[in-house]
Amino acid sequence: MAKRTEAAIKVDHDLEAAIPYLVARTGSRMGNAFAKALKPYGLSLTEWRVCASLGHTPHQRLSELVVTACVDMSALSRIVDRLVAQGLVFRQKNEEDGRAIRLSLTADGARLTQEIVPLAEHYEVVAVNCFTKSEIKVLRDLLNRLYENVAPLA
Repeated sequence: MAKRTEAAIKVDHDLEAAIPYLVARTGSRMGNAFAKALKPYGLSLTEWRVCASLGHTPHQRLSELVVTACVDMSALSRIVDRLVAQGLVFRQKNEEDGRAIRLSLTADGARLTQEIVPLAEHYEVVAVNCFTKSEIKVLRDLLNRLYENVAPLA
């Protein structure tokens, strides 16, 4: 059995200053806190993202939802199956392309989503209350630019 020894070489990488780490750490803290608040509604964070996205833009295909849901296609398909089984989302065939399926909220799904929106807005307000309105706009713009810029890495 090999003996473990302490590394003699210092790695020159400050994780806590790395942008990907800072973004992930912030998103994780915010997401975990909001996920706990969603439990009484019977939704996971990803299920909420699907409902919120469909509430804002109905009649989406899975390929469109995958971006806002922040999960891969197979996981999203299972999530949508659960939301359909709960009566919150329904599938409909696209009239122009019979093979394509569009997703929308049911009336119950829309009511639940609308009920949660103020909670989601509260979490955002608390998260950004240390910024001015102009800083919040800059932050949104920077995060959107960062997201678009990392597309080649995906």
